[in-house]
Amino acid sequence: MPKTQDMQPEYGVRARELGPTDAGKALLLGLLLPSLIAAVLVIPDSWRRPFNTLGLPMVAIYLTRVKGLGLKKTFYLSRTWDPEFGWLALFSAGIMSLEALLANVVNWLTKGGLAKWAELLPIEHRPESLFVDLLITAVLVPITEELMFRGFMLSAFSGWGRGWAVIFPSILFAVVHLPLTMPGAFALGVVAAIAVLRYRSLVPAVVMHAVGNFLLVLTSQLIGLLEQPWCHVLGVGGLTAVAVLVFVFRRKFMWLWQEFRCLWQEFAEKPQLGLRFRELIKQWPWILLFIFIMINLVLIIVVPFIEV
Repeated sequence: MPKTQDMQPEYGVRARELGPTDAGKALLLGLLLPSLIAAVLVIPDSWRRPFNTLGLPMVAIYLTRVKGLGLKKTFYLSRTWDPEFGWLALFSAGIMSLEALLANVVNWLTKGGLAKWAELLPIEHRPESLFVDLLITAVLVPITEELMFRGFMLSAFSGWGRGWAVIFPSILFAVVHLPLTMPGAFALGVVAAIAVLRYRSLVPAVVMHAVGNFLLVLTSQLIGLLEQPWCHVLGVGGLTAVAVLVFVFRRKFMWLWQEFRCLWQEFAEKPQLGLRFRELIKQWPWILLFIFIMINLVLIIVVPFIEV
């Protein structure tokens, strides 16, 4: 009898580990449930964005508790600080700056066509107040999204290796963003995940996300509020300065590129890549999630052109 009792907890722990199915459930329910609840309760547009944002970590926390797992280990909730976080924050700001600058160049080449197309996209209501916008976009969103993508999903896919744990959640993180921001979201997701694994803490990921979002919101809000040509030039100049600064200190970030190459090779390794995807599409959360993502992408890309 003592041997049987000793073995039971070990078996229970193994059975309760997170896996890809849990990641699919969390992301699917986290994306759909808040929108449905908001529609039923007729929540005002001004409150829908923070309400929807909170849905992601709430579902993930619930599933973690159901499994009987600790939140600290699952979400990498270790209070860690390192001077390198400052360099990571600069790199994040550089990614966002480059993304914004490229959008400005494309908009100039298309004679404002990109801006007109972006206006037709189904973007969530954003508050007019700069303080409220910063509070939501640079504080709430980084915390909630990092808890899901670099916390819960990183843990859920860790059984498939570091490559899958970093790359696949970053791809999903990108596709739930608007088309204009997908490349930057993917790059940010990869670097944030690498940082979480290196420091075993979610802190650097939240800091990077918050700094990047803060920069974009501050620039876009100031340009929009003042509506002066010199302000636009100042905003573009500031973004350019950040991108140049990252280039100047590029040697500080070479290790990130090396890590990415190794992780991508591990993720794209054949035939493992095909086998993993076939395993995912056999699970109902991922089937529904892939359908939802495809429909969402089609609506985002096609509908504006139809309306035009």
